[in-house]
Amino acid sequence: MDLPTLIAQWSGKLPEGFVPPAILRPAPPPCSQRRCRQSCAIKKNGEYAKSCSLCLSRRAESCRRRRAALTAEGGCRRCAYRKRLDSDFLCERCREDRDVERAQKRQDALDAAVIDEFAAQPEKVHRASNLDRGISPWNARRRTEPTAAYWSPLPDLEPREDREWARSISDSGWRYSRS
Repeated sequence: MDLPTLIAQWSGKLPEGFVPPAILRPAPPPCSQRRCRQSCAIKKNGEYAKSCSLCLSRRAESCRRRRAALTAEGGCRRCAYRKRLDSDFLCERCREDRDVERAQKRQDALDAAVIDEFAAQPEKVHRASNLDRGISPWNARRRTEPTAAYWSPLPDLEPREDREWARSISDSGWRYSRS
């Protein structure tokens, strides 16, 4: 990196002889209103609007006047087009929309309170349990209980008297006899 650019970055000033690159933006389209010849306004997101700023403000004012006139004739204060309910300033549709919005706001507030309460709890060391692995008292297998067969010896498959292979042919057992 060259020294003048480095100094410019530190000081926040452009170096001498710096020419900013030209912004090549196409010419804005003309206003879509019939008798207007101005160029279109630019929206907040950078796109071009359909009309110029003067026409947009004129149409907005016209819309405000029309809504005020409709509301004065007994129209809903929210949408201005449908008739109000008796003893209310909203039409039936807007009243339902408002109730839905209020219920959603209430639910959001409850959810936020639960989250805040959880976040305010002190952090604990996690103690591992069977619940981490998805095992609970309701879906766990029963422990195997040892039966009587577990403790009792297995029965002999052939009786001891018939086991000739266990006795020596030459040994008569004379060592164990008392005489």
